[in-house]
Amino acid sequence: MSATVFRDIATIFVGQTSADLDLDFSEESIKTVDRLLSAITEPGKIDDTLVLSVGAYLGETACRQFNGEWRLNETEINDSSILVNGCELWPFRRVRQRLYYGTERPLYAWLEMAKAAGTAEIQKLLHGQEQATMIRPTGRDPLVIKVERIKHADESND
Repeated sequence: MSATVFRDIATIFVGQTSADLDLDFSEESIKTVDRLLSAITEPGKIDDTLVLSVGAYLGETACRQFNGEWRLNETEINDSSILVNGCELWPFRRVRQRLYYGTERPLYAWLEMAKAAGTAEIQKLLHGQEQATMIRPTGRDPLVIKVERIKHADESND
């Protein structure tokens, strides 16, 4: 199985929604998905199919907007992640939280964290370190990302 499966799942999700929603893999469309979830779900109820569909859309949006790439977890597809500028983020975990806690855990806040992965703040965290953890509070909801320094081919393994 290839990580392109998430692009396909996200495309199917878009096809199953109303054209009026205008899900175009933009940052603004994530707010639309949040509103859709509020309309069709109630907090505390987890639907694994919805987690997979919405998680693929959330992750694919972050990949397209912030030049990310999927990291497939072949044993637990719903725990696959994306890598944005050395930061690993888990879109399916966020969707699970959104379904369980409702609007207290908006998808858009997670997308903001993915956007932050491209900032100088992340690079400062990684300077001279192999990995670090960044916690950015959003109300009662801390967003945690693991940051790993990616070695380039021209770096030695000292």
